[in-house]
Amino acid sequence: MQEDLDVLAIVTPTYNRAELLPKLYDSLLNQTDFSFRWYIIDDGSTDNTEAVCKSFLSDQFDILYLKKENGGKHTALNFSYKFIQEDVTIIVDSDDYLACDAVETICKDWEKYKSCDDVGGMSYYKLLFTGQVIGDTFHQNYYISSYIQYIINEKIRGDKAEVFRSSVLKENPFPVFENEKFLSEAVIWIKMSLKYKMIYIQKGIYYCEYLQDGLTMSGRRKLVKNPLGYVEHAKAYLSDGIKQAIQYKYTLMYIAASMFAKIPFKTMYRQCKRKCKFIVCLPFGMLLYVYWKLRYDH
Repeated sequence: MQEDLDVLAIVTPTYNRAELLPKLYDSLLNQTDFSFRWYIIDDGSTDNTEAVCKSFLSDQFDILYLKKENGGKHTALNFSYKFIQEDVTIIVDSDDYLACDAVETICKDWEKYKSCDDVGGMSYYKLLFTGQVIGDTFHQNYYISSYIQYIINEKIRGDKAEVFRSSVLKENPFPVFENEKFLSEAVIWIKMSLKYKMIYIQKGIYYCEYLQDGLTMSGRRKLVKNPLGYVEHAKAYLSDGIKQAIQYKYTLMYIAASMFAKIPFKTMYRQCKRKCKFIVCLPFGMLLYVYWKLRYDH
């Protein structure tokens, strides 16, 4: 293990995924650069996750296993921020793994940009296990833009492997709603992009399974179970700089999600940043609520 402070924090929130963690662990053992610490955040698992994690040993890098009460991935991330000391952080899910040169790539790239105070992080490709890039490729290598201007407004599709300046993550913890266990990460990525830019890099560093079928269905069912989180998600897309057409779409979703959360219409209106859009979209948002209620609330 290195005595100097490492560059990268690898954070893995996990819940009852004991059988999948060894593959990620093996990918970390195979890194070409060990300038990282692995934070495993056990979100209240009831399987043998703790025993599996405590069996992981390495002379090359530090492993910190931390357990908390179950609260959802976003609460596990918030919990991790109290312990992270490294310059930058990447979130790696328990069923995914990293390319063997991922840490080396991140460290070399970060060295170029760490002194740029307006840069909040870097974004790389996620890859299928076959090596295919998930979603759209970036049109330019080392392209500098914000999440809002590039990913949202230019509609770059597909999950990406984001690496964030740790101090920026700590400035922007996820909101937590009682009895809700899901919140989209985009809520925070959008908030950060109002102040910070990202570096978009044409290289794949992260492998995962990506099943397009069922994503919309599962997403809408998460809405029904986590309506306040979805309200927050929709409100994020009404932020300054986001294209008008996208704002109209998310105003509809804001209304529908607010109805699932049983928020009174007066409160909906008062809390909506785009009041004219709210008035225009209200009847259509109510219809969207009825449609989602019939299709997903069961």
